[in-house]
Amino acid sequence: MGASARLADLSLDGFLAWEERQELRYERVGGVVRAMAGGTRAHDTIAGNLRFSLRQQVRRRGCQEFGSDVKVVSPRGDVMYPDLTVRCGRRDDRATTVEDPILVAEVLSESTLRHDLLLKRLAYKSIPSLQVILYLAQDQARVDVVRRGPDGRWDDGDPAVGLDAVLSLPELGIDLPLAELYADTDVAERGGGPAEES
Repeated sequence: MGASARLADLSLDGFLAWEERQELRYERVGGVVRAMAGGTRAHDTIAGNLRFSLRQQVRRRGCQEFGSDVKVVSPRGDVMYPDLTVRCGRRDDRATTVEDPILVAEVLSESTLRHDLLLKRLAYKSIPSLQVILYLAQDQARVDVVRRGPDGRWDDGDPAVGLDAVLSLPELGIDLPLAELYADTDVAERGGGPAEES
């Protein structure tokens, strides 16, 4: 992420129209606008592995998965670009936004960690259809899961940790081996553990 500014006075439609005219992509969370910046190769590899691992399985269930080019919009007007979004229902291939995701995923970066885990997390939780938020670490094989329970309350579940672990997503009837999610990364070469500090 790059610089941030306040554009809280813009309506959602106004913000989306403004962003469409910009060269960069922008998120707006809690009235704060931040330019999106590029990520590391590991970030891209992990996000790509997640999308690839989910693609056929969610399609068999009549759902779609999207990468980081599709915006998720909350009822309160937040606009976010998760690394992965899953939604189910009727297709609209011309749409540039998703208002009814079932699952969103963020590959965590040091530069955006606090923003992703605080402001964006609150924005995601305001979306009525959302059932699962995934946070994938870049420095070790670890996926933290936040789930909406039957009572509507959000709970942090046990993380899936290690290359032998399996991420269970009963909301979609899917199990994902972490070895697939971290394939072709330094994490996989290290056996899944965090990098040793020098």
